[in-house]
Amino acid sequence: MAIYRFKVCLEDNEDIYRDIDIKSVQTFEQFHTCIQEAFKFDNKHSASFFVSDDYWRKNQEITLKKEDLPLDPEEIRKNVDPKKLMSDTKIAKFIEQPHQRFIYVFDTAAQWSFLIEMLKITDENPKLNYPVISRSVGNAPKQYKQVPVIKEELSPDMAMAALLGDLDTSDDEVYKTIEKDIEGVEDEDLEALEGSEGEEPEGDEDDFNETDGDEGGIVEDDHHED
Repeated sequence: MAIYRFKVCLEDNEDIYRDIDIKSVQTFEQFHTCIQEAFKFDNKHSASFFVSDDYWRKNQEITLKKEDLPLDPEEIRKNVDPKKLMSDTKIAKFIEQPHQRFIYVFDTAAQWSFLIEMLKITDENPKLNYPVISRSVGNAPKQYKQVPVIKEELSPDMAMAALLGDLDTSDDEVYKTIEKDIEGVEDEDLEALEGSEGEEPEGDEDDFNETDGDEGGIVEDDHHED
């Protein structure tokens, strides 16, 4: 039985790819499942294959879920071909040339997009359970990208949690956040205490000058030089 070898690479980074061998009579759903395993995705979202030309233009769509089969008004207006269901469609049905291309899109919200090109047709190996990943190059990306926490949005409790290792936040961001929340003397308070340059401190003279009982007495320094 004929075995198709496809190269499946990230659209945004063609240096990360997997070679997948699959039987000509197997379905696009089996191909989809193998891609999910190859890139360590969770298979919890919708997905579609698109038959592509040599310029990576999308044509016929083959979708994973039945509820995604109906065309929307815009697709109807453009006379888009009716969609196919992965579980009902064999790979061989859309192999029209030696280097047939497909585009695979997973999770319409995140828009993970992969470029697929058939490399060659090989003979079946009876010892293998197809589809199989025959080659793996590059580390698979994280499916769910982490959203950075902005330091202005960190509460003191969150900042402390970050210090304890519960949040993925840099120490600089945490300490800045904590410092901003510390109750203490504000700059305006310091200026009020210091007073304006050249002005005498406000208050009663008795607060600043101690007399020995005589009017106009001078404060005696307790520390005398020898």
